[in-house]
Amino acid sequence: MPQRSIKLWQAVTPVLVCLLIWLYPVPEGLKPEAWHMFAIFVATIVGILCAPLPSGAIMFISLAVCIFTNTLTFKAALSGFASGTVWMIFAAYVLSLGFVQSGLGRRIAYKTLSLFGGSSLGIAYSLGLADLFLAPAMPSVTARSGGIILPISKSINQVLDSEPGPKQKRLGEFLTMTCFQFTPITGAMFMTGMAANPLCATLAKEGLGLELSWIGWFWAAVVPSMICFFVMPLLSYKILNPGLKKLPKPKSWAKNSFLQWVPCPRKKRKLLSVSSSRY
Repeated sequence: MPQRSIKLWQAVTPVLVCLLIWLYPVPEGLKPEAWHMFAIFVATIVGILCAPLPSGAIMFISLAVCIFTNTLTFKAALSGFASGTVWMIFAAYVLSLGFVQSGLGRRIAYKTLSLFGGSSLGIAYSLGLADLFLAPAMPSVTARSGGIILPISKSINQVLDSEPGPKQKRLGEFLTMTCFQFTPITGAMFMTGMAANPLCATLAKEGLGLELSWIGWFWAAVVPSMICFFVMPLLSYKILNPGLKKLPKPKSWAKNSFLQWVPCPRKKRKLLSVSSSRY
């Protein structure tokens, strides 16, 4: 894979922003450390926008700058890594990588689709159930929805000749919109459903003194989330009114996709795509 070239302005702009704010006279009422922290914070945001390096590398550089300039003590800079919430997010991300790389997430999606995908509503609920099964272990919405659910939805639209354009109202419009709306619903149901949820739990503990466990979060969110889970596709179905109602082919398509799982040369497993020409 060719390396991405970095333009000079991408690397220089965050540094200049940091220096300009850093060297500016400290406003009255602020400590120098607080002003310097603000300079590093703004430069970090600018660095993420300019993208001379991946976001993770920029964050580590900013952390190192905080320590070496004595803006933060070593203990204070690394105190976040002592939080159990941070490590819970990290563990969930590792699990999400396993779901994506092993193909287990796709197998779950195809299995539910092969069982319930006999109609346009059945397809929508099948992909929603797959999202629901994956949500507790995949806090990355991008990995769960963008990496597993929506690509399968796109494949179904291709098989049924309902890609963006004049034929999108056959099924594609309804299915894409419904799968997109499932993501925040399943993400809100579990503390590990979205990366922002553990942060909310931490803020609730620090600001309100409210202790939220994983089980406590689930019991508080499960009823409203499940109501939305079952009602949203029906509303979407009524509003968008897809042209295709009964769909026997996606069940057999999903079953074949689920079964066609062969070893790769590097001892990995790869899910074979099923050509739409078969249908």
